[in-house]
Amino acid sequence: MSLRAWAVALFVVSTASVVTSTDAAEHQVQSTTIAEYLRLQGLVESTNSATVSAQVSGRVEKVLVDMGDNVPAGATLVTITSVEQYQMLTQAQAQVAAAKATLVAEQQEFDRVTSLVERDLVPVAERDRAKARLDNAKAQLRSAEAAVERAEEQLSYTEVKAPYGGIVSERFVEPGELVQPGTPLLSGFDPAELRLHVDLPARYAQSATTYQWARVNGLEPTAQQVFPTVHSQSSTVRMRLILPSDSGLMPGQWQPVLVKVGEHEGVQVPTEAIYHQGELTMVRMQDNSWRAVRLGLSQDGFVEVVSGLKAGEVISYE
Repeated sequence: MSLRAWAVALFVVSTASVVTSTDAAEHQVQSTTIAEYLRLQGLVESTNSATVSAQVSGRVEKVLVDMGDNVPAGATLVTITSVEQYQMLTQAQAQVAAAKATLVAEQQEFDRVTSLVERDLVPVAERDRAKARLDNAKAQLRSAEAAVERAEEQLSYTEVKAPYGGIVSERFVEPGELVQPGTPLLSGFDPAELRLHVDLPARYAQSATTYQWARVNGLEPTAQQVFPTVHSQSSTVRMRLILPSDSGLMPGQWQPVLVKVGEHEGVQVPTEAIYHQGELTMVRMQDNSWRAVRLGLSQDGFVEVVSGLKAGEVISYE
């Protein structure tokens, strides 16, 4: 027996076994509205991601976290040598102490002169001069207190804290390194708030906005937005999809995206009604004959039949 004849015989035997099954179900093909989709690739990114940088100069004293660590908001990430900042704070506090002492002395002098003026023992001009010195002492105290606040703020910069809770994604420094204001220290992101950007051909922007339906690797976004501008070089429009908090995805991943852009009338059959024999795709008709079909998109347990069947026909399947 030739190879071709053997293959035909095998096909006849396999189909005969299907035909004789008593568990076959029937399905009448009906016309229905079928969605049209774009299959694209989108990039996952974090809504909250940041690189923290040094705000003072000094040497890195400690790096308290590493890549992959999950840190709460406000946690100390890096400490920087703070000798200069402590000295500035100590100097400012000393100036406050001196300004307070001067203020006390000037207040006492003003009270004394005021008493003498009231008894007509000294001219009023003396009280005015004492009042001016008192006001100057108050101003000096306010300036010294502001210097303390600035010094305390500078000292706080030696402890770099997490702006929000998240995962450390990159580490740029090691203990002992000299840093300047603006030197990157660590990068991180919040895994609870992720989004995905995908670029649509501009001609589908209005349809995507109208239908508001998309899926990211099977996940339903919690919100979506089509940007109002077209990229001049690629003629695409960016679409942003907000991902659910339990998506399990990570920033930097490329994910398949399905975007609804239209509808048309067509016919669908259950996915289990499709049989494959070599390169042929077939359905079994009600009279147990076989018919080759061409398929479209599968969705929700059904597959579109682009050609080979029409509404009203009945198929049979196990």
